[in-house]
Amino acid sequence: MTIAVTMTKLLVTIAVGFYLNKKDILDIGTCKKLSSMIVNFTSPLLIISSAGQVSADSQGDIILLLASGLVLYAALPWISAAIIRLIHVPSDCQGTYRSMLMHANVAFMGYPVVQALYGESSIFYTTIFNLGFNLLIYTYTMFLFDRDAGRISRFEPRRLLNAGTAAAVLALIIPFSGIALPDMLQQPCSFIGNVTTPLSMLIIGSNMASYPLHDIFSEGKIYAVTIIRLLVMPLLTALYMSFFTDNSLLICMTAMTIGMPVASMVAMASSRYEKQGRIASISVVLSTLCSMATIPILAAIFKLWFGV
Repeated sequence: MTIAVTMTKLLVTIAVGFYLNKKDILDIGTCKKLSSMIVNFTSPLLIISSAGQVSADSQGDIILLLASGLVLYAALPWISAAIIRLIHVPSDCQGTYRSMLMHANVAFMGYPVVQALYGESSIFYTTIFNLGFNLLIYTYTMFLFDRDAGRISRFEPRRLLNAGTAAAVLALIIPFSGIALPDMLQQPCSFIGNVTTPLSMLIIGSNMASYPLHDIFSEGKIYAVTIIRLLVMPLLTALYMSFFTDNSLLICMTAMTIGMPVASMVAMASSRYEKQGRIASISVVLSTLCSMATIPILAAIFKLWFGV
């Protein structure tokens, strides 16, 4: 029942975002500004506030999630390369398709889903597990976009200096420091951070309205990527995590976040290139639509498999 209520809330909010776009209230310019606010402000505050929900004796779980997450993200470039060869993606889009497989929409959809299913502290745990997301997207993934477009790219360390990475590192320090955030800080962080979910869904809905249905359903290879991203990868992640721990809650939390749609950051990062940006944006929209069905399916599978 929890997942049904959660998905209904998300779907209704996405529909409202779609409507607001059609009424020219939530236009592209406004969405870009709100997206920037979420990525750089509200989402980091949500991560920090979630750290206050974690017990002091969870240090072993934190280290396990950090290590297993970094190993997974280190392997994703190799896994994605093998998959795009299997589905015969054109050479000028291979990096873009690989980015769709490597990056799930953890911040915009993963947090609200795991929060509803597994509680407030799940945001902190999944943040630690997905710390490699930022490390990968601001380095190797950016290089892939540039290569697809025929440009030479080089790594810029300053890309790693962003609010999301800083919040994740701070949230990682809090449980090990033994210092709890005072309510004067914890409550404002939580209060502001909680707007992340509704704002994210409104933006996703508005972005959907920007693309004709013909464009969304015309890219055949995106269907294969969508199925792999939404169903195959989370199930393989659950199997992978079961080798590290027998904690069913940790396994389900982490696997569920990997089963989210293509990250909106993929569309944002590739938007400077017309062809790559179009494909990435369509993949975000299509995978988000399909996730309305696959997320409940995953929740049911994990309930039967792990009892959580």
